[in-house]
Amino acid sequence: MKKKIKVQEVFDYLNAFAPMDLAETWDSVGLQTGDLNKEVQGILISLDPTEAVLWEAAEKGANTLITHHPLLLKPLKVLDNSSIASRLARLSVLLDLNILSFHTNLDATRGGLNDVLAQKIGLKQTQAMIPNPKNPKVGLGRLGKVPTQSLESLIKKLQKSLKLKNLRYTGDLKQKIHDVGVMTGSGGAYFKEAKEAGAQVLITGDVKYHHALDAQQENIALIDIGHFHGEFPMIKLLADLLKKWAKQKKLKLKIEESLSQQDPFHFFS
Repeated sequence: MKKKIKVQEVFDYLNAFAPMDLAETWDSVGLQTGDLNKEVQGILISLDPTEAVLWEAAEKGANTLITHHPLLLKPLKVLDNSSIASRLARLSVLLDLNILSFHTNLDATRGGLNDVLAQKIGLKQTQAMIPNPKNPKVGLGRLGKVPTQSLESLIKKLQKSLKLKNLRYTGDLKQKIHDVGVMTGSGGAYFKEAKEAGAQVLITGDVKYHHALDAQQENIALIDIGHFHGEFPMIKLLADLLKKWAKQKKLKLKIEESLSQQDPFHFFS
């Protein structure tokens, strides 16, 4: 049994699943801190590289952290404690962590986050809502069909599948829905593209007030499931993929899902 692998091998496997060239041009994916030539001591998977998550990785002996949201989305001018990003980058170096991020490329790829969300609500005949020019089979969001049902019924299904007590929506609860668009993360700005693709409702997160107003004028419903709940499934997605890969390769590799990652929002009622 092969006992040691390098970070490069983990990166190559995940890059084959969610290629870097599928990432948006503004995104920062791949290696954030560390060394691709380092041996992997253990892997921790988390949505965000928070301070709690960095310490969790170190305490568990996982020197390789895989996240969805990049640590270094914007370039740093100095590595000090002047900003959250620079403070976390400095801590990751001190803890000798190798951080890999798979962000918009994981959203866009086949079998990625948008497909996971589509599966959770039973979307059929899915296709990219905004196809990638180089590969129309993948891209931003997903468009698919559900058995004709009311908007209220669809909302209840979302609440059950994502274990949500609260969510926001626009539109008429009695409206009959058949064509559905989904976009994990912050997709409220894409309501026009969703409608042009044929969606009657767009399921996404972080919907802004003016996007909601404009969507009403465009006669497309919005369901805001929040940023966290739409993307949190990436932890299990990548954990399952890596465990399957490790088993096939007969690797002795500890792969864990972060227990520190939580939705920063609480609801008061």
